[in-house]
Amino acid sequence: MKAIILCAGVSSRTQLGYPKCLYKFKDGEMLIEKNIYKLKKLGFKNKDIIFATGFKSKIVKNKTKNLFSYIKNVNFKKTNMVYSLNKVIKHIKLDDILILYSDILFEKKCLYKIIRDKRDVSTVIDIDWKKKWFKKKNYRDDLEELKIDGSKIKSLGKKVFNTNGIDGRFIGITKFSKNYLKFLLEEKIIKNLLTENKKIDFTNFLMRLIKIKKNIYAIRGKFDWTEFDTQDDFKLYDKESK
Repeated sequence: MKAIILCAGVSSRTQLGYPKCLYKFKDGEMLIEKNIYKLKKLGFKNKDIIFATGFKSKIVKNKTKNLFSYIKNVNFKKTNMVYSLNKVIKHIKLDDILILYSDILFEKKCLYKIIRDKRDVSTVIDIDWKKKWFKKKNYRDDLEELKIDGSKIKSLGKKVFNTNGIDGRFIGITKFSKNYLKFLLEEKIIKNLLTENKKIDFTNFLMRLIKIKKNIYAIRGKFDWTEFDTQDDFKLYDKESK
């Protein structure tokens, strides 16, 4: 299995001047260091971890000591996560892939559960998300619909303005099996979607997969994770960290 870390974006809301995954917490560790440590605890080697870079790509390589694979999306200003993902997929051997947002700090349990899931497409969903989410300064800005029927996701990603119709929170950890990735490539599904819209984001991409009758399964649970959208989110985490 390969772990693909999506970190090509400009991180405009944080105004850090570098990718959010490189933020260094008060304990001296970068966000990305904490997540890579957990990946390695579960058996991932350096060669299994691939960064989809774009904005400040050289800094990402330098800060991570050039220990991993790096594939740059040179069109990062005009595209989005799926475009970056497609760049990586075209450069690697067919394998199971774990797709990770780079601005999420997650506990090892999230990875443990999804890695061991045998279904073709699965994603981690937190059902206890409100407690932490409502601490965010602008929590209403990023409320997203997520509806689950049994274990199957029926809809996700649509902006909403209250918590009605939100069965959990998508936290940016998704797995595609080798067979499913082969299907996506053979049917040219990603290529066709990008021809329609080079800026398609990841949750809309998943919704398009659902619409073509491809099941996406929810791995539901109470998980410890934090999403960093603004500098206030980083400050809140540092404040609450022991």
